[in-house]
Amino acid sequence: MVLASTKDIYLILPEIALLVTAAVVVIVDAYSRKRGSFLNILSSIGVIVAAYLNFKLYGDHGYAFGSIIYRDKLAYFANYVFLFCAFITCFYARDYLLRENRDYGEFYALVLFATLSMMFVASSASLLMFFLSLEVVSVCLYALAGFVRDRDLCVESALKYLLVGAFSAAFSVLGMAMVYYAAGSLDISAISRADITPFLAVGLVLFAVSIFFKLSAAPFHFWAPDVYQGAPAPVTGFMMTAAKAAIFFFVVRFFMMALGVKELWLSVLIFVSVVSMVIGNFSAIRQMDVKRLLAYSSIAHAGYAMVAIASGTKYGEVATVFYAVAYCLMNLGAFAVISVLAGKDERYVNLEDLQGVAVEHPVLAAALGVFLFSLAGMPGTIGFISKFYAFAAAFKAGLYGLVLFALINSAIAAYYYLKVVYYMFMREPKKSINVQVGVATGIAVLLLVAVVIQSGITPDYLFNFARMSLP
Repeated sequence: MVLASTKDIYLILPEIALLVTAAVVVIVDAYSRKRGSFLNILSSIGVIVAAYLNFKLYGDHGYAFGSIIYRDKLAYFANYVFLFCAFITCFYARDYLLRENRDYGEFYALVLFATLSMMFVASSASLLMFFLSLEVVSVCLYALAGFVRDRDLCVESALKYLLVGAFSAAFSVLGMAMVYYAAGSLDISAISRADITPFLAVGLVLFAVSIFFKLSAAPFHFWAPDVYQGAPAPVTGFMMTAAKAAIFFFVVRFFMMALGVKELWLSVLIFVSVVSMVIGNFSAIRQMDVKRLLAYSSIAHAGYAMVAIASGTKYGEVATVFYAVAYCLMNLGAFAVISVLAGKDERYVNLEDLQGVAVEHPVLAAALGVFLFSLAGMPGTIGFISKFYAFAAAFKAGLYGLVLFALINSAIAAYYYLKVVYYMFMREPKKSINVQVGVATGIAVLLLVAVVIQSGITPDYLFNFARMSLP
């Protein structure tokens, strides 16, 4: 029996900080009468402490707990992304939860538990550790998706996510079993040294299918629109960003850095990328529900990210990491605004409901416009830069047809993003949407707008940070 050493504990101090914070939040929620007034602040402070510990550990690399966790600069960089998503979500979600009469400590605790599990996902040096960590993330997201229990769509969202999660887990376990039989180990380092036999190849493909499920990449996307539409807006923003980013970081570590993009993976990646872009974009064009539109948009964005992954180069690794960060910033901001404009019980999420909303709420409409322009890849935003890096990586790798196809799909996608902007700014309002912007939500939205624009104008700092996180 291997006992944890002091170094093992030292390397996971950020996760321990989140674990302690989550426990404190649950205890305070149970015993304090005024718990609702500061639980989001308490959770945010815990995230800041975890980020500080992550900063102090940035130069410390090595394995922990045997060989199941590996801490390197990529893991620490990923931790910053997850912690930022958790901070923004915990910080502004209270305004939404108060409006829905659901300001309970369980929400913040679940977000923190999910975040620390995502940190383990990005640090996994074993497929078993990856699987266990990802399942903990999934369990937390199941509960969060159905957090507003008296809303039918929320309950439906949680149930569908649970069923699809179980289906995805079956693919993971079956694939891991075949990989273990062929390679004799589930450690990433051992798998990377194993000869690619047909049995190992089939196991890796099955394992990859489970990852495509979690990324809502087509043709394994069918759960995403219903789940993202039904879940509370702050939860949708969190699960659409941080959870997917965790998968992308692991894909970089396992499929790009360890295995390399071989001919078999290249064919699979190109197929999934193309199908995701086509289904995501053409389905989004027909949507009138903004949350559902962004859900289909996320499918297309999974396809864009796979353009960079398909390059199989070091530049492609950096482009994938950068794209994951940009994706988080854009969608976090979009759903923060939607959480306000939707009103109580999320009644105003249809485009006709938001028609002319810029007249009454010009700042909110402008902020949502910025995030939509960025998602469309307009110059001057981080969305444009992230697509440029992703497509440039594939172009340098000689994937000219895939790049051309991605550019055409990006142009198609601009239509439905601009459609939302058109409804908000160019149509006369049909109804008055009486919403109030909480201080926390306002700060979060303005911060995200600033980062999206600043990183689009001067992306060098973030790009170099991402580049230095990779060996």
